[in-house]
Amino acid sequence: MLNSLVFSIALTSGFIWDDIGSKKALVCELKQLEVCLSQLPPSARKQLPNTQLIQMSLGARAAMVLPLKHVDVAGVLVTDFSQLPLKRSVNWGEGDFSLSLNRQDELTYWHELGHLQAIEALKTMNAEISSPFQHEWLADIYLIWRIAKETNSLSLAWQQYHRRNIDVMANVAFMSHWSVPIMSQALARYSAKELTAFNSFNTFLADFWPTIALPTADSLAEFSSLIQRTFGAGTVQPLPEYMYWRKPALGHYFKPTLIKLMGQTDAVQWLVDQSMDQDGSSLKPRL
Repeated sequence: MLNSLVFSIALTSGFIWDDIGSKKALVCELKQLEVCLSQLPPSARKQLPNTQLIQMSLGARAAMVLPLKHVDVAGVLVTDFSQLPLKRSVNWGEGDFSLSLNRQDELTYWHELGHLQAIEALKTMNAEISSPFQHEWLADIYLIWRIAKETNSLSLAWQQYHRRNIDVMANVAFMSHWSVPIMSQALARYSAKELTAFNSFNTFLADFWPTIALPTADSLAEFSSLIQRTFGAGTVQPLPEYMYWRKPALGHYFKPTLIKLMGQTDAVQWLVDQSMDQDGSSLKPRL
C-alpha cells in the first residue's frame, strides 16, 4: 500500500502506479495529464478519450476514475486536489451547520481507488457491479477498510459517513452517492481492530458481503423524498405523517451525524419532534 508521505512525494512527478490486485492503476495529476497518460501501454491508452474530453469530464471535481479492460492496467485515476473542500455545510430550519473535513486528499484518493478495487474484488466472487449506486457504496466500503488499515482508527470513516449525510441534506441530487445505508452496517459490525485483521480488501468484502442488507430502488426513492421534505429549502415545520414508515430508519441513519452537528441533546429532541426516534435507537461509533 502507498502511504500518504510516499503518495505526496510521488505525485510531484505528476503520476504514480498503485496496486489493484494483480493489476496496476495509473494515478495522474490533471496538470500533467498528457505526460501521465503516455505511461500507459498503447492497448490501454486507446480505450480512453483524448485529454480534453477527460478534463471536461472531471469538471470541478477533485478526482475521477476511468476503469479499463486490460490484462495489466485496472484503470486511471485523474486528480485535481486544488478542488477539494475544507468543509461541508448545510442549512435547514434549525440553522446553519458545518463539518470540517480532514485529510481529504488521501480520502478522495482511497475512495476513487476503491472503485477499481471493487471491480477486481467482485471478479474473484464471480460477480460484477450492476449499478452506479453499487459502485459508490463499494468504493466507500473499501474506504472504510483502507482507513482502518492506514490509521488504526475509524474516525475518518465516520467523517465520510457524516459527509454523505450532509451532502444529501443539502441537496438530494447527492442520493447517487448516499452510501450511508451500507456504511452503517459495516461501521456497526466491525471495529478498526477487526478490519485491520483482514489482510486484503478481498477477504474483508468476502466476509461482509453475505451480511449486507441492500436498500431497494423504491426505498431509496422514498428516502430521497423524505430527506427533501425534511431538509429542503422552505421546510420549517415537522411533517409527522409524511412517509412515517421510513422515518425510524432515516432517523437511525442520520442520528450520528445530527449529534455531530447539533450536540446530543438538541439532536435527540429534534429527532423526537420529527417522529424519527421512535425506537430510541442510535448507531454508536466503533473506534
